Amino acid sequence: MKVNMVYRQIAAWGVPAALAVVMAAPQVAIGADGTVQATVAASSAAPANALRIKLADAVPLALGQAPALKAAEAQRNAQTEARRGAWSDVGPRVTAAYSQVRFNDAVKVPFGPNIITVRPAKSETASIMVAQPITGAVALIVKAKYEGLQEDLKEQSLQLTRADVAFRATDTWLTAYQAQRQLEIAEASVAAAESQARDGNAMERAGRVNRGDNLKLQLAVSEAKGNVALARAGRDTAFAALREALNMPMTEEVALDGELPAVPPPPETKQAVDEALGNRLETKQAKTGISVAHMYKDLAYATFTPQVSIFAKSEKNLAEVSFGSEKFTHTYGVQASWDLWTNGTSVFQLRQASQGVIAAEEGVRGSDQQVRLDILQAIANYKASQESLAVAKVGVNQAEEAYRIEQARFKTGSRSATDLVLAETSRTAAKGRLVTAQTNLVRWHLKTQKALGAELPKL
Repeated sequence: MKVNMVYRQIAAWGVPAALAVVMAAPQVAIGADGTVQATVAASSAAPANALRIKLADAVPLALGQAPALKAAEAQRNAQTEARRGAWSDVGPRVTAAYSQVRFNDAVKVPFGPNIITVRPAKSETASIMVAQPITGAVALIVKAKYEGLQEDLKEQSLQLTRADVAFRATDTWLTAYQAQRQLEIAEASVAAAESQARDGNAMERAGRVNRGDNLKLQLAVSEAKGNVALARAGRDTAFAALREALNMPMTEEVALDGELPAVPPPPETKQAVDEALGNRLETKQAKTGISVAHMYKDLAYATFTPQVSIFAKSEKNLAEVSFGSEKFTHTYGVQASWDLWTNGTSVFQLRQASQGVIAAEEGVRGSDQQVRLDILQAIANYKASQESLAVAKVGVNQAEEAYRIEQARFKTGSRSATDLVLAETSRTAAKGRLVTAQTNLVRWHLKTQKALGAELPKL
């Protein structure tokens, strides 16, 4: 009969909770006195050699070796080299050349008593030429400026990545803190349930409670231990995510140090919106995008102009000098070319650039809309978190008082075990809601900072 009651209780918990009980209590049995006997894993206390991490420590640890940050830095550095290369194209080009041509026979003709070489059997020359673009330099300068704006975009992307990594690190720390506190609450609930079960055993022997009420108290112990197993799984998952966010090996023992910081009241909405529109990196990036689009349009116009350059060339004949040739020659002049027909390629490129300008301008409007939405959402949730925290504090006080009353009445025999178990469950839930409210308040404070355009969390 007692075993059937245990099975019915497990069915009431559902499969996840029942599995958690099995994981946390590998040996669950009915004792000789009819009580449920279960074991649970060790305490949530951190090992003595664990690395203790404060909320303020999370940011520098995350920024130290973040793969996303290193990738963004590499992309910025690559664009820096592209910009330098583009400006190098504006200057003169120096070209060295060597040529050797062999023929079957030399071409020689008699000229009076002499034999004149018209074409030697081998032609061998070496030359060096300096060329400086003139009209082409304008397009090259525009291209260099375009690459410079692209570098600005990469720098802004790097700053965005740095902000994402930093705020993600603090959010992960808060999640781990919340999970740790929830585990501590669950373990405290086990201690309270075990105390109730001991009282139930004594009261049953004294004939003050019936067997059914005592079994309810024993089953409450197992359920509390099952909740510990679930809370421990959540804590382990949160700590694993924290190690990844802080670029630490999975075998590193870590523990959280310090409490949650105090937070100021939410900012005034209109002032916050104006500040966000001025500070957000997304807005700056969108405005830079307009400049990039206009510069690309200038590049498209440059394809319609002729390419003119000046040059100077020195050449030396390394083989036999033919009739009318010189050992050294020096030339200079102007080279010009103009694409008269490109099958519409230049026109299509210009149309593409014009549409790119329109897209960039609309992108600024879309970015402003998203910034306003982000800050309004952050402030609304910030205020809601403050209200939730106030309600949660009241709820904990009420749950504590209700538990104290039910416990006293149970000991006098005027309340059943069900009332006492429900009071303990309500107390544990109220404490959990308080931890969640405290953590969410800090979380939304930091999210408001990010929505305002802060590059690093201010703790």
